Amino acid sequence: MSYILPVLLAFLLHLAIAVSLLYSQWNSLEQSREMPRHIKAQLFDIKKLSTTTKSEQNTAKDVNLAEEKKPEPVVEKKIEPPKEDKKLEQLEKEKQQKLLQQQKAEKERLQKKQLKTEQRKLEQEKLKKELQQKKAEAKKQRDIESKRKLAAQKKTEQEQQLKDQKRKEAETKKKLQQKQAEKKAAAAKKRKQEAVKKKKLLEQKRKKAEQARIKALQQQIADEEQYAADQIAAEMATSVVDYINNVIIRLWNRPQSAPEGATAVVRIRLLPSGRVDGVEVIQSSGNAVFDRSAEQAVWKANAFPKIAEIYETSPAYFNRELRSFTMIFKKVSTF
Repeated sequence: MSYILPVLLAFLLHLAIAVSLLYSQWNSLEQSREMPRHIKAQLFDIKKLSTTTKSEQNTAKDVNLAEEKKPEPVVEKKIEPPKEDKKLEQLEKEKQQKLLQQQKAEKERLQKKQLKTEQRKLEQEKLKKELQQKKAEAKKQRDIESKRKLAAQKKTEQEQQLKDQKRKEAETKKKLQQKQAEKKAAAAKKRKQEAVKKKKLLEQKRKKAEQARIKALQQQIADEEQYAADQIAAEMATSVVDYINNVIIRLWNRPQSAPEGATAVVRIRLLPSGRVDGVEVIQSSGNAVFDRSAEQAVWKANAFPKIAEIYETSPAYFNRELRSFTMIFKKVSTF
């Protein structure tokens, strides 16, 4: 299809050129026909002409004399055309022949060109037909091959589908069997775990019961020991409280400026070693000097060694009764 349009345009262009050439040659040929075929030209020499004129005059005189004398009649010679006219006529003929030959040659050339164009067109059409036939044949072969491939592909897909179906069925069966096996294993494992769990619960209950019994027994022993220690510590503390009061009172420097009956309540904190850890007035006497003298008396005591013995005997009693306790400082009249 891509060769048809250029070939057609080339053919039309050559045809137009040939027609224009033929028309121009035909027009020139018509003009040459209208023109006269032979143009006769004569050249005259003036000297000869004058000589001829003189001879003619002499001849006239002679004629007159002859007529007078009645001589025999003179025959006139035919004047032939000059050689130059013949040459021009010959050149014109050669020119016409040459023009005819050129026209003939041009006509033959155009005919050959047209013939070649037609042959090329026929060859192109032949090639086009052959190409179309080849394309049709190739398309036919492609269609056949495509159908064959499609049939083969369809067959392969069917076989693959059948294989996939069988494989899926086998996998489904295998999964079902595996699931059943897993289910049985899970049930067995669950029963085993429940048995182990039950056993562990029973063991834990037994251990808890044993621990509770041991703990109760230990608590009972500890309570009994604590009670005994508390009794001993209480007995010791009765004398220790008096001991602490006596030591502090002995170190207390009662201020004379304090009013009679001034009373201050002081909280004392002790360490397990018996040393004083802190002193705080929790109820003031109203007299700052009196309160400060009570605090200084406790700090002067510094430590109470017997407290360490009580802590060793019963730490619980110490923490409950002696780690922090209160003492009352009161100014009374002395006699």
